[in-house]
Amino acid sequence: MNCFRCLIAVFAVVVLEVAASHAAPVPATKAQAPVVLPGSGVADPDGKVAYVPNTGGGIDALDLATGKRLWQTNAAPRPLLATADRLFAEVPVKGKGHQVRIIVLDTTQEGKKVLESQPVSFPDWVSVGVSHGRSFASSARTDGEGGLLLTWQARAWYAGGAAPPPEVERAARKSASGVARVDLKSGRVEALESNKIPKGTPQTVAAPPPTAKIGDRTLSIEDTPVPGRPFQQKRSLRAVENGKVLWQHEIAAPVFLPPPP
Repeated sequence: MNCFRCLIAVFAVVVLEVAASHAAPVPATKAQAPVVLPGSGVADPDGKVAYVPNTGGGIDALDLATGKRLWQTNAAPRPLLATADRLFAEVPVKGKGHQVRIIVLDTTQEGKKVLESQPVSFPDWVSVGVSHGRSFASSARTDGEGGLLLTWQARAWYAGGAAPPPEVERAARKSASGVARVDLKSGRVEALESNKIPKGTPQTVAAPPPTAKIGDRTLSIEDTPVPGRPFQQKRSLRAVENGKVLWQHEIAAPVFLPPPP
């Protein structure tokens, strides 16, 4: 009988361990803002790993000490926030230029996707991609209560050829901003009213810094033109310490559109 009880106890422990291994990701237990890098990348809180947009439309995870690529993913093109074991990224919704989804990747498993949110919708005139007469920016942080807060802002303006009449220019000019909350257990999205936005949440999106200090290293970007391609350039992220370039890694460069016809 005692042996039987022992077997039951062992079996229960095994079942609990298996269940835990398949459980949903545990959200961050405290509010955390991103460590933003030049070139629209982010770093983990310990400053050991950088997550940067790569030239193939995905994300590279880089060892900040050596510049070595640890892994890459094509699940999303834009990193937003890194915690100790999660990477939160933004991906456009195919066929919906005014929507994105937030995905959560397990950085301890080389970017395994553990959550994909419902679509986050913006006004119909918004374009989250590169488009004439449109701009879009976003940033994210955890709220300490199992949610991700996505701050966004968008603008529109006249981008035709010749200068239009004033009323046409005024009609084309638009702006909007807001904060959406993504539940990190269910993926459910809620557009927050102003009275529900947690205190301290940024209402605007700051541009990526030209440089960032991580430990003893200074990170910056270097842009070089591509011969024969006036609307294209090559961009590299590089780490410098005591005036010496330790490493550099090519990342996604800004997209420049030719003038509209």
